[in-house]
Amino acid sequence: MGTLAAVTSTASQPSDHVGQEVRARRVAAQLSIAELARRAEVSAAFISQLEAGRTSMSIATLYRVAAALGCTANSLLGTRDPHPHLTRAGAGPRLPASGGDHSQRPRLLSRTGEQVLIEAYHYVMHPDDDEQEWFHHGGEDFVYVVSGNVVIEFDDGNEVALSAGDSLHHDGTVPHRWVLRDAEPAEVLAVIAAPPE
Repeated sequence: MGTLAAVTSTASQPSDHVGQEVRARRVAAQLSIAELARRAEVSAAFISQLEAGRTSMSIATLYRVAAALGCTANSLLGTRDPHPHLTRAGAGPRLPASGGDHSQRPRLLSRTGEQVLIEAYHYVMHPDDDEQEWFHHGGEDFVYVVSGNVVIEFDDGNEVALSAGDSLHHDGTVPHRWVLRDAEPAEVLAVIAAPPE
């Protein structure tokens, strides 16, 4: 029986590819930096620094910038590789979940690129982490709690408490965020399924 060749993800930080991709798509769409910033609800200075590779962005901001450019977050994160994508324990790019100094930095476990429909993230949440930003996007979310207790809050006033072994599958278009339910850390697997471009 043959051995399956796989591409292993070992990066610990997102590459400069995001800024380059944002600039290329902005120019192709004939958008000014100011107009892209307005559509993505960020500052023009932020877009300028992002395109120059001098800053990174939270997952929520990544989705707003992608929506403003008419593409998916996966398209901005990297080029599609047709090979199986293997992420070893502890590896995978880390993207901030918020803009603060104590942001959660979940690991991206899945491959990226155009027409890639899912993103899988491994979160470890701690009581002293910054509060997550409200997040919404086209598509669906699946959340599985490996350990600990979390509450998923929705901006329509609903919330769902999850404990180890619980899961929730929900629409991504309703703004949502996660909070710890108690003083203990929690480990969570989140899978985002986005519609293709």
